[in-house]
Amino acid sequence: MTTVSAVSALLSLTGCSGYSGIAAVQRTAEAKDDIPAEIGSVNPNLPSGFRFLTEDAGVKYYAAESSDHATACIAVYPVDEPDQWFTGCSDGITGDREIVTVSHIGQPTVKLVTTGFDTRSLESDGWRKIHSNVLVGTVTRP
Repeated sequence: MTTVSAVSALLSLTGCSGYSGIAAVQRTAEAKDDIPAEIGSVNPNLPSGFRFLTEDAGVKYYAAESSDHATACIAVYPVDEPDQWFTGCSDGITGDREIVTVSHIGQPTVKLVTTGFDTRSLESDGWRKIHSNVLVGTVTRP
């Protein structure tokens, strides 16, 4: 009887520990979530359902993920320099981690991380947390 109880307990723990995605992306869409048209029209392979995460220093940050949470993307849109927007995606996401790091000349390097990822090490390395899922680094120089 003890073995059956232990196996049942283990199964219930593993069932509860699955990765559930980026919390900020799972809310109902609002008007502020509309990504600029040039981003959506250039790459039709991007996941739909982007959500606005934050704005920092004139740059807007949006994220999206696939319905199974295995693929996630970030879109970075500098309001005053809209031709310098950029995106980045990663797949195979199964747990807390850095999802993707992207950069564009003249813009800050950006990291998208999963909800709940411990960013203290990144922050001690100089990354600045501007949202629970977004950290920014230095500006990429030519």
